[in-house]
Amino acid sequence: MAKMQKFVTQTDWLWYTADITEEQAQEYRDYEEGKVDEPEWLYELDYDLARDKPASDDIEYELIED
Repeated sequence: MAKMQKFVTQTDWLWYTADITEEQAQEYRDYEEGKVDEPEWLYELDYDLARDKPASDDIEYELIED
């Protein structure tokens, strides 16, 4: 028996913001320039959802023969 396969790729767009100090901003600039390692505090910030966009689905159909 033949089958149909549906492959779905979902993409969500979410923007989060967090307040940081001027010292943290400078440390991040230094990180972007490759002067220092990634700051540890980057993942510890209290991010708030600032904006979102509905998901987009890309779908591919494929006939699978026996």
